[in-house]
Amino acid sequence: MTIPIKFVADRLTAQDDPKLWEVVLAVLSEEFLDRYRKGDGGKEVWHLQFGVCSHWLRPHQTRWTKAGGFAAPIGYMGARWFGCGLPEFDWSVILAFDGEHWKRVDKFSGKKQRVLRVAVPTRSARHKQAAIHATWSTSHGHTAYGFRNIDGAWACVAASDEDKNGHILREKINLAQ
Repeated sequence: MTIPIKFVADRLTAQDDPKLWEVVLAVLSEEFLDRYRKGDGGKEVWHLQFGVCSHWLRPHQTRWTKAGGFAAPIGYMGARWFGCGLPEFDWSVILAFDGEHWKRVDKFSGKKQRVLRVAVPTRSARHKQAAIHATWSTSHGHTAYGFRNIDGAWACVAASDEDKNGHILREKINLAQ
């Protein structure tokens, strides 16, 4: 059950590539649902917070070298490479998941929560690659996802946790099918 782009479409600008967002939403939906299915049996409230960051830490000097290299997906807040330098959001939306449906909400709810926080770089319409920062509220690290625009189609080509979890991402996600 892929997260529809309608939940973020009103926030995207002409500088944000909606095709990248469709693929990011598809990949992160898959990751979220996989974790949800292995989760707590409904005892916690599950949220997904998506946003954009325009201020990455030294984007041209700090590199993540997987799959040919990307600007490291870390932000200024507490900046340490896999020590979880959280990117600051320019804007974000919060989605709640009830086991079947996604719903856009104004704030987090519930005493026990699991939150997947995802930062996507701005200005994706003029770039051929993007590194995404994702952090679960229940972990002390983050996962980086690398996306490339190959012949006009975005594909997830790397994830920083592949050594631990294996190559779980599809080479290309064709949304036209």
